[in-house]
Amino acid sequence: MKLKLLFIAVFTLSQSFYAQITKGLIVPKEANVSNFCCAYVPESGIQIYNKPNGEVQGRIVQDSGKDRQNKSRGIFIKVQGELEPIEHPNIKIIGDDITALLYIDEHSNFVKLQNGYWIKLGELEDKGLQIVNWMQYLIEKSPEVIGYYAKEPGLHLRENPSENSELILDLKGDLLEIKLTQEVKGLWCKVIVTKYSDHPCSSKGNFEEIKLKTFTGWIQLLTDDLTPNVTYYKTC
Repeated sequence: MKLKLLFIAVFTLSQSFYAQITKGLIVPKEANVSNFCCAYVPESGIQIYNKPNGEVQGRIVQDSGKDRQNKSRGIFIKVQGELEPIEHPNIKIIGDDITALLYIDEHSNFVKLQNGYWIKLGELEDKGLQIVNWMQYLIEKSPEVIGYYAKEPGLHLRENPSENSELILDLKGDLLEIKLTQEVKGLWCKVIVTKYSDHPCSSKGNFEEIKLKTFTGWIQLLTDDLTPNVTYYKTC
């Protein structure tokens, strides 16, 4: 009984911190992915507000025009009939050239975009969308990618999830492949790092021939600003 109660307490604490990561992406619920093309914005658009529970200022919409590959040209803010492109840092290209909106804050059932507008979570839910914070996104995406790699200037692989913990290895470049586990503590994630003699994309599938060594430890997966410390290759 005591062990069970301890597990519940630890799980609750972990979930509570997870909820405190207030930056991430707006993506479809898994069952609704096929309903979206080129950008994760519904055909009916998404209303934008000046503040949580504030006044509607306009909508986020997809451009109705198509390029030569029959793909949407982009997403826009439409205010009083005028279209203004939404660009970095309000969006991120993910997957197969799909555009997703980024959010940077969450408050009172609304999320905030970098441009200062707010979106109602209830409307996202009704239209088959959801918010996924960066920690969730990176861990859930991990099986789909070739591997994660440390962004410049690099990351420290440590024995425990603390900057004061013993250093195992400095992670730099694309010969040190990072695989995420689902074990997290704060901004840290337990990982398995594989050191290669050459990049896996050049191995023609013979990964074992270029594998040198593996390490297990912890990295600070998210920066103190709650954004990713890693990048990834989806395909070679």
